[in-house]
Amino acid sequence: MQIPAVLPVMTLPGAILFPQSLMPLFIFEPKYQQMMRDILQGDRLMCIALAKEQDDLTGSLYPHTVAGMGLVRACVEQPDGTGHIILQGLARVALSEISEEEPYRTARVKPLASRNAEGVEVEALMIKVIEMAIAKASKIKNIPQELPNFLQAMRDPDVLSDVIGYTLVHDPLKKQKLLETADVRQRLHDLIPLLK
Repeated sequence: MQIPAVLPVMTLPGAILFPQSLMPLFIFEPKYQQMMRDILQGDRLMCIALAKEQDDLTGSLYPHTVAGMGLVRACVEQPDGTGHIILQGLARVALSEISEEEPYRTARVKPLASRNAEGVEVEALMIKVIEMAIAKASKIKNIPQELPNFLQAMRDPDVLSDVIGYTLVHDPLKKQKLLETADVRQRLHDLIPLLK
């Protein structure tokens, strides 16, 4: 997939979009309503960035430099201009510089390719992470009963680590660290203490 050099960025507190994940969003702020209209007329791509800090004077949220890029899969727009969208995570991207702030934030983006996703150590880590994820999921309400079978059937360590990180890690800063980790072997290592 060809990723545009510049994409709209929605900066949110506590929200992290992983590749392979689905994120429902309610769009109500006027600037994001405009963003939604523009995205739907274009390639339907946008980024979700976790808010890093807030400007005391303007109240503007500054994004972390690694974000999730997603595709708007569905949108239901209301007569008042608000809307509900479903965003599907496609890739990790680095935000290299903010291009514009008005009418909404856009930034130059560069895809971050995963690496170190093969080998005996990665396979052993996958087995351990799946085992721990299933144990943790069994203690959480509202987790689908199909999750254990779904995880055990996964063969791609990159996808597996993202699905588990998105689903079972709840601390936003720890999730952000996983998103920033392009090294799949390291990401699997990092999941182990988070699943205990």
